[in-house]
Amino acid sequence: MSGGSSIYEIEFPERKQYPPLRESVDTDIAIIGGGLTGISAALHLAENGFAVMVLEAGKLGTGGSGRNGGHVCQGWPNDFYHIQRQLSEQDAKIAWDSGMAAVDLVKDRVAKYKIDCDLTFGYVNAAYHQRQMAELDEVQREWEALGYDGFTRLDDQAALGNHVDTNAYVGGLFDSKSGHMQPLKYLHGLAVAAQRKGSAIHENTPIKKLETNASNGFKHLHTKDGQQVRAKILLLCGNAYLANIGLPRMKSCLAHVTSSVLATKPLSPNMVKQLLPTGAAVADCNAALNYYRIDANGRMIFGGRASYTNVNFVNIEHDLRRRMVDIFPLLKNIEKDAVWSGKIGITVNRIPQFGRTPNDIYFVQGFSGHGVALTGQAGVMLADAVIGDQTGFDVMSSLNHMPFPGGPLRTPALALGMAYYKLRDRLKI
Repeated sequence: MSGGSSIYEIEFPERKQYPPLRESVDTDIAIIGGGLTGISAALHLAENGFAVMVLEAGKLGTGGSGRNGGHVCQGWPNDFYHIQRQLSEQDAKIAWDSGMAAVDLVKDRVAKYKIDCDLTFGYVNAAYHQRQMAELDEVQREWEALGYDGFTRLDDQAALGNHVDTNAYVGGLFDSKSGHMQPLKYLHGLAVAAQRKGSAIHENTPIKKLETNASNGFKHLHTKDGQQVRAKILLLCGNAYLANIGLPRMKSCLAHVTSSVLATKPLSPNMVKQLLPTGAAVADCNAALNYYRIDANGRMIFGGRASYTNVNFVNIEHDLRRRMVDIFPLLKNIEKDAVWSGKIGITVNRIPQFGRTPNDIYFVQGFSGHGVALTGQAGVMLADAVIGDQTGFDVMSSLNHMPFPGGPLRTPALALGMAYYKLRDRLKI
């Protein structure tokens, strides 16, 4: 994400800085993108004794990894059925276990590396009407049939009120195994650990040109300032921020969506306890959803207002505030601390796209707004594939990914398609 300073940046000024690349170098493994995917891959490779170099165009966390809503969610972004139906029973289990490992990975790394990122558990998927409750019931049945035991059905407003004090919803699904955290602090905790294990990390080092079939099997990465990195193995981990250096099959299967977040001034402890009594994060079930939580400093972190046209729209704060007050009228006169916007990468089926080329270029993209935990797990899967265990990576890369229809008109086509689902949500049908 980019566009305005996030509250995470504002409250974390002492974060570690990494130097830009100053000279041309050779490396075994290069990673483009210093977000959660790239840094997670670097850490896992370094833990296993591999030398790796991370190249980040801006500062770590400038993109979505350090500027999202901070929601830490189990599983894959779409109903698991969409993955399961393409796979054998054995491969489906591998895919399921990979998705379920994402949050455990966060917990394990927070503990192992003593990362102070305000990790908190408890999550509510909230339904505006009975159709959405029926969809949540189906998710619960599907996941519990696969062994998941974190769900509690919130049958009505009274049950929901134990977690969310609002009349906006008819019920929901509580997930004890999902939660929220301060994502920029988590990212930097991983980066510090990766560097201590031997990874080289360079901020402010944008790659302007990529030669994928250079001499002797090397990939040549040309920086904006004229340096060259020659790498035997390349991991593309920039998601919606790879600009013009992504592979053609990556570009055709990814669309960019602009999302926005508002952080209020800290609320009183009494108001915090009233609005979200258990401290759970919340997301509704609309196609263009609202998602929110209260952070460790008592701020409401409220996200939504997805734009599928990616134009610079106005009145972001006004629209986010209206959405927030529709759910919590008590927040009508609460001042803001920050508002920011930025890009999310989505795929047609809302499942991340994994892939590699015959000359050792690996990539993953398209977390579709579900990436705080899953990006880290994807980074580990990329790293494992490089190390030699390609089991999970091969299963996920075997999934079909359609290119977005419309070619150069994909953005208007996507916006038109989403307009239908937004209307359906408003009409509650």
